[in-house]
Amino acid sequence: MIFRISGCFFLSCLGLLLCLFPPSLAAQNVSDITGDTFEETAGRGLSIRTRPNGVRVFINGAEQGRTPFSSDTLRPGEYSVRLSKEGYRDRRFKVVVSDKSRLLVSIEMEEATGQVLLKVNRAEGSPPEDTLPLRPVFIAGGRETEEPVLTLAVGWRQVQVRAFGWGDASATVFVREGRTTELSITLKPEPFRLSGGTVSRRRFNPHNAGSLGSVEFRFEVSAPGSGRLTIRDPGGAPVYTVPLGPFTSRSQQTAWNGRDRSGDVLEEGIYTARIEGTDLFGAEGQVFELQTEIDFSASIYPLSLSGGVPGLLFAPVPAVLPRGSFQIEAGLLFGKFSLPEEFTRAGPERIFSSLPFDGGFRFVPLDRLEIAAALNSNTRFDGGAGWGFTGSAKYVFLPGTPSLPLGMAAAVSYSWAGEGGEAPLGTGRGGGLYLPLSLRFGFVSLLFSPGMRWAGMDDPVPRLLLSAGALFQGPWFIAGISLRPDFDFTSPGERGGMSFADRVRFLGGAEFKFYPPPSNLVFTLSGGVWLRNAAVGGFGGAAVGILF
Repeated sequence: MIFRISGCFFLSCLGLLLCLFPPSLAAQNVSDITGDTFEETAGRGLSIRTRPNGVRVFINGAEQGRTPFSSDTLRPGEYSVRLSKEGYRDRRFKVVVSDKSRLLVSIEMEEATGQVLLKVNRAEGSPPEDTLPLRPVFIAGGRETEEPVLTLAVGWRQVQVRAFGWGDASATVFVREGRTTELSITLKPEPFRLSGGTVSRRRFNPHNAGSLGSVEFRFEVSAPGSGRLTIRDPGGAPVYTVPLGPFTSRSQQTAWNGRDRSGDVLEEGIYTARIEGTDLFGAEGQVFELQTEIDFSASIYPLSLSGGVPGLLFAPVPAVLPRGSFQIEAGLLFGKFSLPEEFTRAGPERIFSSLPFDGGFRFVPLDRLEIAAALNSNTRFDGGAGWGFTGSAKYVFLPGTPSLPLGMAAAVSYSWAGEGGEAPLGTGRGGGLYLPLSLRFGFVSLLFSPGMRWAGMDDPVPRLLLSAGALFQGPWFIAGISLRPDFDFTSPGERGGMSFADRVRFLGGAEFKFYPPPSNLVFTLSGGVWLRNAAVGGFGGAAVGILF
């Protein structure tokens, strides 16, 4: 009697626990399933979501629909659930539905898989292994591997085999769940040939630093062998020759730095690169030719991008990258700043009250035309932040050459900024027009760039910008100093009675950019001062970028 009462009491307690804590039982049933969740939400009934969708839902053996599945009519109690979809393993679990909550089930289906064991054979009459090695690569299901055992989803699957020096082959195999299927594929030797010749730079300048002063010729070979690169000058005479190979892979590349056999820089002009190939047995393959131009005006060196118009910190430079090159840069500033327009409404910021960030890029879609853009964020330590953006286009009329060292360009820009988002070193909101000029003396260029900026219709009087600077260009670094006074010609009454002298902002700075070969990284250190309305401040900055 005591046992019967105890048993009834135990079953009653268990039933009460199941009614009060239904998720507990569900969690115990699926605790070994990775990625699945069982959640109790407000409402009643059962919802089942799966990845992927479209899974058939069986409850207590009867099909109820496909996922995403939802039911509000299930009575409280325990149910057995089976999820089924072709190509995936069935999932089985139990749930407890309560009339006091809704059970939301999320299930990640697992693909049904099997294995394929690949055996690669050499075609009859193929060269021996020591002459033509066979190193197959297997491609199936969007994956590439060198392992001969592939795990694939069930069903018909295509397997592709590639090996350097051998023709591609493929086969279709039916994969069975939980089983290993053997597949044999035979490869034939591939005839030797060259293809896909490209040149990295249509124009290049051997005086640029490291890889920036060289050109790469890229091509593909179908089988092992060797080759030769011969450079011919504009008159057709060979000036540089180098052997290529041995070829051990399909993709090949070789570089040329614009110099002859003695290491001397060649003259400007169009040069022809002739690439010849020979197979393992001495038979010549295809021959193709590529052209590139040595152009001393194609000078590749980094510039500051924070102002939106590439140049020094405060002086645009009348030079652009060669077509096909680009620069990306991001950096931080620190110190005490005065935003271009904010100063008339409030004093300069306290030192270290914000940490401005800017990032920019420049590229050349057409010869002599350079497009640039910069995004800046003035992040304040009190939690606020302002955003701004500047875009510009610059066209070079005179590139500046040894015979004519004068450079001249025209540039237009437009700047937008939210509240407190003006670039601290920029010229402010609105459109700008610039005329960058340079005069080069050896490694030093003197810069001057008059410009104007219009803030908009509510402030139609343009500001006058007079930028100047000096740029020293070394083999793997540049150093420069620049200054820019901004003149505000708005009437004194519109500026609260401020005198003209109080409406002049003067900025000056120095910078050093270091881009050591053979990498394409650029490291920048900068610093400077500003003067405005009897106030003065200083700043520093650091940036890192890529130049290619």
